[in-house]
Amino acid sequence: MQWVSLTIDDVLSSMTFNEREKFSKADTNVAVPDRIVPILSDLVAEIRGYIASCEPNSLSATPEFIPPSFKARALSVARWRVLITIPGYSPGDDRKRDWEKAEEYFAQVAKCVIRPEAADDAIPSTAPSAHSAGIEVVSAPPRRTGRDNMNGM
Repeated sequence: MQWVSLTIDDVLSSMTFNEREKFSKADTNVAVPDRIVPILSDLVAEIRGYIASCEPNSLSATPEFIPPSFKARALSVARWRVLITIPGYSPGDDRKRDWEKAEEYFAQVAKCVIRPEAADDAIPSTAPSAHSAGIEVVSAPPRRTGRDNMNGM
């Protein structure tokens, strides 16, 4: 499956025009004219980190791509992060609930409960194995009977 990138246009589709124009560019400087760009970059790296934390998962060879099934939730997080950067602005309870659901979803991804579809250009995850390499020592359960365990009986 072809993974996708997150673009400014994608964020526009999840925000109102006023939110985009008034908030994403407010209080920016010449070095960062629009705060959406670094927020998207950081978010993609974070999502790929969640995916990579699960050993059986693979990633797209293109570092800017995420699974298409993750896109809507990623945009919820991006929108929230843009809107909360403005002092004194409250995005509202509906936006907050949407962001919380997206965060819970990505937490499930990091725990390997939700797994992404494989990319067409998949590369293996570099997550350490949950099982240690080498010999596994198995011991018997502790004794339940005997003088010491039964208060002298």
